[in-house]
Amino acid sequence: MEPTGKRDSNAYSKKMTESKDELNVLQEELNNLIVRFVLRALRIYESTRPEPLRVNEIALLVRNEIKNVLTDLTDQTNTDAIAKVAKEAWAKETKQ
Repeated sequence: MEPTGKRDSNAYSKKMTESKDELNVLQEELNNLIVRFVLRALRIYESTRPEPLRVNEIALLVRNEIKNVLTDLTDQTNTDAIAKVAKEAWAKETKQ
């Protein structure tokens, strides 16, 4: 797809600066969602043992679950699905 006109770089820079707060909120929401994945994994793992998780086990499980979430998220099937939903959402947002 070819651009239809020249982009106003000053306006773009201004919009990027203005949207910094929104980006921070989105990053916080993403972090909170990843924490939920980690807590789910910890609960499941601990439920299969007679004793509580030890500190070093928790640290290892946290790292592994974060890696697993990121690996799953960047899987081509998932990125394709996310791209499709994003395109549909953009079409709805820009529909007038």
